[in-house]
Amino acid sequence: MKTLVLFIIFGLAALFLLSSANELEETERGCQKFFWTCHPGQPPCCSGLACTWPTEICILGR
Repeated sequence: MKTLVLFIIFGLAALFLLSSANELEETERGCQKFFWTCHPGQPPCCSGLACTWPTEICILGR
């Protein structure tokens, strides 16, 4: 039982660390992903995506 509790705690800690590292990577990149908003003043859409006019979201570019 103690082993299971420790396994769960270490698993949650590892998941937290991985998600934090992923979030840092995304914020450093500085571009909007697929279906993210692309309002003026925000970073541009990522490579291969284009900002649509009426909805102002990043979609597959032309």
